[in-house]
Amino acid sequence: MAGTGTGIGIVGAGISGLTLALRLQQLGVGTTLYCESDADTLRKGRLPATVVRMGHTRARERELGSEHYRDPACLMNRAMLSIKGEPPLEFTAGTAEPFHAVDLRLLLPAFMDDYAGRGGELVVSGSAPDAALVDRWSERHELMVVAAGRRSVTELFPRDAALSPYDRPQRLLAAGLYRGLDLEAVFSYNISGGAGEILRAPMLTREGVVSAVLVEAIPGGPLEPITRVPGDEVAATLLGLLREHAPRLAEGADPAAFELLGPDDLLRGAVTPTVRRPVAELPSGRIALAIGDAWIVNDPITGQGANLGSRCAWIAAEAIAAGGPYDAAFARATAERMWAAGKPVTDWTNAFLRPPPEHVVKLLVAAAGRQDLADLVLSLFSDPPYAWGVLSSPEEVARIVDGGGQPLYDRD
Repeated sequence: MAGTGTGIGIVGAGISGLTLALRLQQLGVGTTLYCESDADTLRKGRLPATVVRMGHTRARERELGSEHYRDPACLMNRAMLSIKGEPPLEFTAGTAEPFHAVDLRLLLPAFMDDYAGRGGELVVSGSAPDAALVDRWSERHELMVVAAGRRSVTELFPRDAALSPYDRPQRLLAAGLYRGLDLEAVFSYNISGGAGEILRAPMLTREGVVSAVLVEAIPGGPLEPITRVPGDEVAATLLGLLREHAPRLAEGADPAAFELLGPDDLLRGAVTPTVRRPVAELPSGRIALAIGDAWIVNDPITGQGANLGSRCAWIAAEAIAAGGPYDAAFARATAERMWAAGKPVTDWTNAFLRPPPEHVVKLLVAAAGRQDLADLVLSLFSDPPYAWGVLSSPEEVARIVDGGGQPLYDRD
């Protein structure tokens, strides 16, 4: 049954939850945002993730009137892909819309301040809510939307095995903020076959612009040590790995100055790519809808997590603003609309965790010698439906590479 209260309850103050709250606020829908921590606590906390936001995400933030931290040094107008080899295969292209990297300890509190400053209600729980607490909150609302929460997510939204091909992490992750690495405004994507990937972006942080580096280590491979060495050995270990597996990136390192910002600026772990069932009936019979990480957790290898979360929050906001009743049928229909955006991202990201098929290798090799193809390949990060439309089709790749034509895929 639908809730009997008023307005929408939103659980989680990440990109998804805050985008939904701000958009509904803008559309005149009453909301309450439930979060584990307040803005000041987030500002002082540990690095939660390293996120690069693409053009569509930033356009939504502009529409919300919540555009923050536009330091030119963290707006990336170019991107480079480098694949280790003798010689390496690499190419650089301009980005149609700059990529933007801001420490979430700055960005999320800014969004929270926007929401509260415009009259939004924030409730700080102090801990991760469970299903019973979400149910209790739901008494006040017509619908609960869950965007985060470790206990409530696992209790309310079971894994969808049909849409989750992996049952364990495919990469071990080490994300950190470093001094002493070239601060050129370029997004750098480095691939070392059999080892994993190393992504680097200039990021605006509490200490100014530094380099955010994400290591995606294949379990048991040569990049794995960075995920388990003591914290005071991380910088030296990473520098050695850069020299071996991302030599172009290592050229920009100053060995005497290269260091981790501090112990709170390192995040290590792993994620199992998972799609959960997005609609739950709470113990009371009221309905909860999952968005963001509560619904889909993709490996960060394609940099799409926050961007997909923003897109799906926008879709959910439009559906909610159109009116209820906010029952199970409404939630399922909204989830179907969100899945139209989520499926190409999920399929593309899961495919990137496996060795590339022959037609993708053909495209990358051709891109190293043709600027138009280099531009096409690096534009994929900004447009997942387009990306998957090209990369999933040997025929489309062959037509582009051999025929010299432009992609037929209808870009969103």
